[in-house]
Amino acid sequence: MADEPNPPAPDKPPAEKGLADLLVEAFRLYRAHARPMLLICAFVFVPASLAKSCVMSAILAPQLAPGSPTHMAELARGAEASARALGDAYAHNADAQTITRLQHDHQSRLQEIERIASGSGRFAWLLSVLATLVSALIFGVAVPLISAAVTIAVADRVLGGRSGWVETWMLSVGRLGRLLAAIVPAAGLIAIGLRLWVIPGLAVAFGFALVAQVAVVEGLGGAAALRRSVDLVGSDWLRVALLVAVFGALIWAARWVAQLIIPDTAIFMTHLVGDLLSLVVLPLPLIAAALLYLDLRARRDGFGDDKLRAALASLRA
Repeated sequence: MADEPNPPAPDKPPAEKGLADLLVEAFRLYRAHARPMLLICAFVFVPASLAKSCVMSAILAPQLAPGSPTHMAELARGAEASARALGDAYAHNADAQTITRLQHDHQSRLQEIERIASGSGRFAWLLSVLATLVSALIFGVAVPLISAAVTIAVADRVLGGRSGWVETWMLSVGRLGRLLAAIVPAAGLIAIGLRLWVIPGLAVAFGFALVAQVAVVEGLGGAAALRRSVDLVGSDWLRVALLVAVFGALIWAARWVAQLIIPDTAIFMTHLVGDLLSLVVLPLPLIAAALLYLDLRARRDGFGDDKLRAALASLRA
């Protein structure tokens, strides 16, 4: 009896790529396609940065109003003058009526300073809350939108394509509704978490790190996309955490350079220059995030080139 042929061995999932491998591959893609990648990012990032810089400047710019440094300095000089007048009255044995009047005047000035200082502190806290919420909401929506478009560009180039930045954004429009249904509530949760305390906001942002890729490649939206992102991140949390740390370090470095160049008083220019410097490095972590998502799906779901090609075809349809 002839031996039956051995059944074919099941396909093994591809070996996991380390973060360094992903970053090197992302750098090569960025260097080879720098112009379209930068244009993809700039199309949304520059308007978002201008809007955010204008709002932050309006919120945080010092104003010559009660409670401002100028007004507080005037009150302090007045209190100092009233204290000198009271001291002179004691030194020259002024009558009781004069001393009482000067004491009342000096006490009133001190109470006014205390009242305005207390109110200014609460007002400054409210402004800082508003500034944090505005910044987190604007970039919490803009960056995932850009990440979705970058993911399409990366997938196209992985398959040998060379789609331009305009075509890439046109393809992402096909999933815009589902994408916004996921990233808008996610941005709100992140903003609230960052304001209440930094750690909850970072935890939420970490869990939703792959929501843009899920929306454009898998076609999920809203809560389903958020749950899927949390599931994928949880299955490979270490690489995602390291990539998020790299992303944060690059953005922090760009902002730090901007603060060295622009004085703190120029709020609009400080934020704008910091954002523009961030734009230069922004494609690198976003490309790496797309590569990480594709690598994770290939190992976990057998998501190879054929399925990726079908996903892109559904976008073009």
